[in-house]
Order: sequence, then structure tokens, then C-alpha cells
Amino acid sequence: MSARRALEAIDTSPVGFAIFDRVLLTVHPTDCQVRDFFANRLSQATQGADGRTNGTRLPASPADLMLRMVNHMVDSYLELRRLLTKQLGYLQQELFRPNSHFHDWQMLLDSRNALHILEDTCEDQRSAITEWIDALDEWPDEPNPSAQRERELLRVRSRDVLEHIERVLGHVRRLESSAESAVQMHFSAQSNRTNEIMRTLTVLTAIFMPLNFITGFFGMNFDFLPLIHSNTAVWVTTLAMVALVVVLVIYFHRKRYLERNR
Repeated sequence: MSARRALEAIDTSPVGFAIFDRVLLTVHPTDCQVRDFFANRLSQATQGADGRTNGTRLPASPADLMLRMVNHMVDSYLELRRLLTKQLGYLQQELFRPNSHFHDWQMLLDSRNALHILEDTCEDQRSAITEWIDALDEWPDEPNPSAQRERELLRVRSRDVLEHIERVLGHVRRLESSAESAVQMHFSAQSNRTNEIMRTLTVLTAIFMPLNFITGFFGMNFDFLPLIHSNTAVWVTTLAMVALVVVLVIYFHRKRYLERNR
């Protein structure tokens, strides 16, 4: 899957639940995949005497069905997490590829926005599940032991869903931190490269500055200058300039001004 298609696959939609004693009412978009998945699963099920359907136990209550649907939604975030990890990994490689000019800033911005959307979604779900767990604790105790056991199973499943949400939320935040660090490291590398270029230009300027001084000194319009009427003056001056350049290059090399960082 290409990076652009991976980014287009990241799409979330809100789903609302209204829980009654015998009915679970959902509010969702027309193309809700979670609704279709559970509708097909329940419509194809044939309940046996042991209370199991095709090897899977039927939901004991509307609340149990709601938790299963939420858990399925959270598990689907794992695929989004893999897509985002692959997407950001590709962008980070492009950011740190040597001698490359990174131009996919819009794609990087879209990936960060997708991470923010996924983080907000997980936070909303965490708040909803936390309130649901608090509401379960406030329900009156069931006199029937089987009903009380179902209540405890609901608490366990609710905490399991909350743990899955926390896991996805933690991974999304790590991806956000990694993306921020990658961008900062990219600009630090660009700044370091600019500093190297400026250092090289400064060294070249320092080398040619005394040469310009020599040529400017002997280029003055005076009749009486040292070596001005000598036949060997040009060779003496040339050798002096070459020796000066060699000395300056050796000096700057020992000072590590001419080395390039790896």
C-alpha cells in the first residue's frame, strides 16, 4: 500500500449507544462497518442449547453487546496504528535521507492531523467508558446470583475495553512525540549543514583575504614599491602567495575547520 493510500484509509466516524433492558439502540453513519459486522454475525447465528453460537457465546445483555462493539472498534484502531507507523516511518526516512530535499510536508501534516483525530477519539471513548464503569458501580445490587455474576462480567469487560483504549492512546502519543522529534532533528540537521557551508565560506574568505591584500598592495600606482621593477618579483610574489595559502590550509586543517561532519 502506498503512503497516500495508507493515509486515505484512516477514517473514523462517531457512534452513539442507548442501552435499555432488552434493546440496544445505536446511532451511526449509513456505512458503519461495525454495525454491518455485528448485524451479519448475529443474523447468521443459530443459538444451540448450550448457549453458544458457531463457537462464540451470544451477548448476555444489550450492555454486553455494546461493550463488544466498542471493543471491536478499538481493535480496529490497531490497523490504523500500523498504517500510521508505516506512514511516519516512511516520512522519517525521507527526512533523514542524505542530500535529499524533503517536499512531503503536506503528507506529514496530514499524518499528524490523523494522529490528533485518533487521539481525540480515544480520549472521548476513554471518558465514555470511565463514566460507564462509574455508572455500573452505582447500580443497585442484584439479588439473583446469576445476574450479579453478569454484572461483574460487565465490569471486567469494561475494564478490558478501557485498557485497550489506554494502550492505543499511549501508542498514538508516542507516534506524535516521534513525529515532533523527527521534524526537530530534520531542522537541526539543516541548520548544521548551513553552519558547515558558512564555515567553509569563512575559511575560503580567510585564505583569499591576504592574497587580495598582496595584489592590492602591489597594484597601487606608485613608482617606488618593493620589487616593483624586479624581473623576479612576480615569481617571488607568486611563491609567497602559494606558501601563504599552504600555511593557512594546514592551520585550518589542524583546527578542524575544513573537516565535514559525517
